Amino acid sequence: MNAIKNFQWLVLAACLFVMGTTHVMADDKKDDAPSVPVPIILGEELKGGDFRGVVAVPFTAYYQSGTIYISTSAEFSSITVDVVNETTGQVWNSTTDISDGMGEICITSGGAGSYTLTLVTAYGDCFTGYFNL
Repeated sequence: MNAIKNFQWLVLAACLFVMGTTHVMADDKKDDAPSVPVPIILGEELKGGDFRGVVAVPFTAYYQSGTIYISTSAEFSSITVDVVNETTGQVWNSTTDISDGMGEICITSGGAGSYTLTLVTAYGDCFTGYFNL
């Protein structure tokens, strides 16, 4: 029972950390436009041989002024980024340099809708985020 409570506290602390990091990133942009956090979760099963029961998500992301900003605490040189406006069917694809811990993809012509963000590492690990504009 204690293990479950400890796990719940760990998940809560991780969520608060991600929310705080997203807020700090938005403040760093000095843009008056509102930012929309994009919660990232594990997408498909991990391909890089990581079969632990709990997987830390190494990405945070938010949308602001037509751009999705992505940050990572892991050491990746680049990631594949796919964004789909599920409402209109519009798609954006990019291989993004994230070697300095930050990357972005521009979706200025996206408009309103429900979006899916997919991040794939060089190891084939897949992470997904969902947000609405």
